[in-house]
Amino acid sequence: MKNVNFFIVALFTFFSSVFSQDSKEKWFIKIGAHDINYYPIKSPFKGFLLKKNNSFNPIISSIELEHNIKKHIGLYLDASLGMVDNPRWKVGNNFFIKISPGVNLYILPHYKFDPYLRLGGGYHKFNNYINRELRISETKYFKTNKKNFFLLDGGLGINLWLVSNFGINLQSTYNHVFAKQSRDYLNFWKHNVGLIFRFGNLEMNQDHKIGPGTEKDDSYLPSISVQEKEKSFVEIEEKEKKIFCNKDKDSDNDGVLDKEDFCPNQFGLKKFQGCPDTDSDNIPDHEDKCPNKFGKKENKGCPNVVFRPILFDLGKFSLSPRTFIIINEIAEIMINSLPNSKFCINGYTDPNGKSHYNKILSLKRAYSVFEALVSKGVDSSRIEVRGLGVGKKKGRRVEIIIRKS
Repeated sequence: MKNVNFFIVALFTFFSSVFSQDSKEKWFIKIGAHDINYYPIKSPFKGFLLKKNNSFNPIISSIELEHNIKKHIGLYLDASLGMVDNPRWKVGNNFFIKISPGVNLYILPHYKFDPYLRLGGGYHKFNNYINRELRISETKYFKTNKKNFFLLDGGLGINLWLVSNFGINLQSTYNHVFAKQSRDYLNFWKHNVGLIFRFGNLEMNQDHKIGPGTEKDDSYLPSISVQEKEKSFVEIEEKEKKIFCNKDKDSDNDGVLDKEDFCPNQFGLKKFQGCPDTDSDNIPDHEDKCPNKFGKKENKGCPNVVFRPILFDLGKFSLSPRTFIIINEIAEIMINSLPNSKFCINGYTDPNGKSHYNKILSLKRAYSVFEALVSKGVDSSRIEVRGLGVGKKKGRRVEIIIRKS
């Protein structure tokens, strides 16, 4: 058994070193203990918690590697081995191994409480079936001459994230073992408890939602593009030449001499050092992102933007063809008119249905809009997705608002 534990620890170390440099947050590693439950014949839930039917393995006896190919879908490879007791066949301390690939389907990805469904198939070995008979009834026995089998499994699991990259994993699967003339005589339950680690730069916010982290930089500070800088240098050079040529010249006749005029070729205002304010919003045109529309300073000169709501059919979260016209308009505004703003996508439902169901449905609606916007080129890090359940007088819709930073 020491050799088995050493093998799993070595495998865990290998995967950690390889995949920590690869796809980051798409990779998971789970490691821990497992319990094999050989229940009474034809009674999967009878004596489920009886100690004699359960065979607990060492602390490190199971390892699983997983790769998320999509937000709700992960592919896994699970390996478990150890010495177990099989009270159904009345054998003890026998070598057990199970290796199975499969699919995990996540219900609430990127949340602290992270349940999932799983379905898989693979290889199973149990050494001590040969030359033994299982008594099924007073007159019927079952016997197999194999110790290597193909199996299918399915069940439930949950990840409870303590921090963004580390948490506790619990899962339970029912395993159907295929053998000639066997119904469920070789089937068993397998339960796992252990730790889970997820690679990548992730953060958990106050709403217990996990998403990509951000490195500290100065991207949130006002910046000037290369073209604007070059333009400023050219203007300065031209102004210096004009000062030497004619100190009292006012080319645009706005009452501000060229030597003091930041916009010497445009009629402007003295309070803006000779630059114009076309829309009279008290923001000079060269600082105004929307120079022809009256706006606000907090919007960099642009008016408040109100996005059209996206409506859904009863009980649905898929987007209809007509909603893509609205999403195209919103994506264009986000990318071209508000390139530095961040947004909240809020999903709502009508009052019908249970609160838990409405919470999940509203989140699915918000994620449908989120994925559509990202597909149009909007940076996902600029968007926060929220499922708010039943909204007063909101109904079956998704609303997008500008997030106040």
